[in-house]
Amino acid sequence: MRPRWGNRIGLLLVGVALVAGGFGLLTAVRRRPGVTLIDASVADGSVVDGKPWALPLVAGAAMVLALVATRWLFMALGWGRVGTRTGAGIAMLGVALKGIDGIGRISVRLVRDGRVRVTVSLRRSADLRQVIRRLDESAVSRVRRAVGRDDALAVVRLHVRRR
Repeated sequence: MRPRWGNRIGLLLVGVALVAGGFGLLTAVRRRPGVTLIDASVADGSVVDGKPWALPLVAGAAMVLALVATRWLFMALGWGRVGTRTGAGIAMLGVALKGIDGIGRISVRLVRDGRVRVTVSLRRSADLRQVIRRLDESAVSRVRRAVGRDDALAVVRLHVRRR
């Protein structure tokens, strides 16, 4: 499963669970007239009487859960990705790698510290030596010229798919 599909399915499941829980709670309360959403024993704290460790433990667990969920949401939405995509760099990389079978996906990003990040995803059938040779001989220098940074350091990441 691709990571973006996993993230989308995860977001969908969390959303469905929250909506179902909300509707279930509202349905349960509406069937019992005179019942409040929060029981009085929970609201006044009599549940944790004699257990001084329970309230800080529950609060800490809720904080950790909220932080983990927030981080996951930011990563799923794509926030926190480093750099900006450049269409000219991607087009030039596509031209430089033209004629090689097995190229899956290509990406070029300009990173904050003046570097160029090139990502090439390959299928199993791709000739890895030919891809590396083409990247080394001409593709990286063409991409640097296309983005206007001839002297920039380039980080090239190759990903070979298993399937």
